[in-house]
Amino acid sequence: MVTNGTYEYAIKYRVIKLSDSQFFMIPMSINGGLSDGIDFSTDKEVLSIANNKSDFKKKYVVDNVYTTEQLEEIYDYHEDTDFLSDYFYDDYKDTVYLVNIENNKVKKFAIDLSKFEEREYDLVYFMDKTIPAISLNYDAMNEVLQCEDVSEMKLILNKYRTLLKSFGDFYKKKGVTKINVNDGNIESIESNRRIIDDKDEQVDNSKIVVPFGGVDVSYTGLSNYIKERVYGHDEEIDLFAQKLFMNYTAEDGESIESIMFVGPTGTGKTETVRAACEYLYIPYFETNAANLVPQGIRGTSIEDVAIGLYELSGKDLTRAQRGLVFLDEYDKLNLDDLDIKKTVKKILLSFNDGSKIPIRDDEYNFIFDSKMTNKVYAGVFKKIYENERSLGFGAEESSSILEKSDNDIRQKIIDKGYFSLEELSRITTLIGYDELTRDTKKMILLSSKISEFAKKRSRYKRQFGVDLIATDDYIDALLDQISNSATGMRSVNNFVKRSIDNAERELLTNSGYKVLRLTKDTVSNPKSFDLS
Repeated sequence: MVTNGTYEYAIKYRVIKLSDSQFFMIPMSINGGLSDGIDFSTDKEVLSIANNKSDFKKKYVVDNVYTTEQLEEIYDYHEDTDFLSDYFYDDYKDTVYLVNIENNKVKKFAIDLSKFEEREYDLVYFMDKTIPAISLNYDAMNEVLQCEDVSEMKLILNKYRTLLKSFGDFYKKKGVTKINVNDGNIESIESNRRIIDDKDEQVDNSKIVVPFGGVDVSYTGLSNYIKERVYGHDEEIDLFAQKLFMNYTAEDGESIESIMFVGPTGTGKTETVRAACEYLYIPYFETNAANLVPQGIRGTSIEDVAIGLYELSGKDLTRAQRGLVFLDEYDKLNLDDLDIKKTVKKILLSFNDGSKIPIRDDEYNFIFDSKMTNKVYAGVFKKIYENERSLGFGAEESSSILEKSDNDIRQKIIDKGYFSLEELSRITTLIGYDELTRDTKKMILLSSKISEFAKKRSRYKRQFGVDLIATDDYIDALLDQISNSATGMRSVNNFVKRSIDNAERELLTNSGYKVLRLTKDTVSNPKSFDLS
């Protein structure tokens, strides 16, 4: 490619394997070194130049190799070499290559991500002549490209593929030619009015959904997906994934098992359920059980829950009935002896057993059959703990205080008067989530898929070429601050955002930084950080 022995610049790419013959090349950095036409050598490493099929067996490759003289000629600039190389990388940093290998020949197709930034919508479904197609904006495309695990990437791509099938069905049945989507919600719909019958039901502005069973999933995939987001409960997650996956794959008439989480606030109960529904791509409705009321009284009723699932599933009743209802604060149903609470308990027991719920109002008229609906409950059940102490994400590290076997948990709940044996026997599986150790909290902050710090670290590397480093004293100070309040991951993420906002503004204002180091002082004073 260039004369051997001449100093050159090349762009380093991360390789993501999609199949034996298809790969993504994602730009990582600009590197200076020497090439021999096969390999590119820098001071720190030797990387293959992306020319042959064997090169793509490696995690990183280089491409677009140019000498200084060639760059000076391309950009007609002959003064500052470092500036020139940065300018060269800036031209390529938003260009991803899709690589196809046919008959051992490498073909690269450029995808310019900068072109996606101007898109008004996250996703646009449209008909390309007679073929359903999808257009993604920068953020939606970047969600795919930032996946470290190819299985996670394939999951997103499979989701889009199945959504395209749903859109194709809309086109055939309703004449819908274009759907614009932002944040998962339909913003506008364009239709071929010559195809739609005036008497036809119009397509509703609800979320686009994947039909039940439309995505290739597995028990192992489900369990691993949750564990990437929720730490400290591997065995409990395995059990939950097992029960939920058996529910997911059950056919009509086969049993659906109900599940209840027991444990302190902020230990990951809700995130476990949300992650599972995200992976399985099933409609998910969350509400506070303690606030439920019988139908006809102001408040949320079980009928409202059924309608919520129905709307979240795009008014697909079959899919709605296979969705998941998550009832939090279930332990608070017995805080008083009000007749209204007794009525709600009876309604929920019937719902758990698979009752048919008539939905009759000015807008809807259908029967919601809950026999195949996933029912998941959660509660703190504070009185069953052996010792009174601060519990949850912000709790001080201590030995386990919750006996985690199903039978022990049941007996304690009954002994403390939360539910009777008959009431509790309706729930098939109980899972205990204990308080998190300090080491687990640290792992969550640094590595969890839902950690704001981990997300920022990935983004700063991509967007600014900056390594985000959290010193041990930063983590300790942050954990100390968290320990002052029992809080969940959302609040923890807010702590991180507040501590990093000033540094982020500096990165947006000035370029040329390589490392952002957060220290103990950053936690108490966000203006104190080390940028170099």
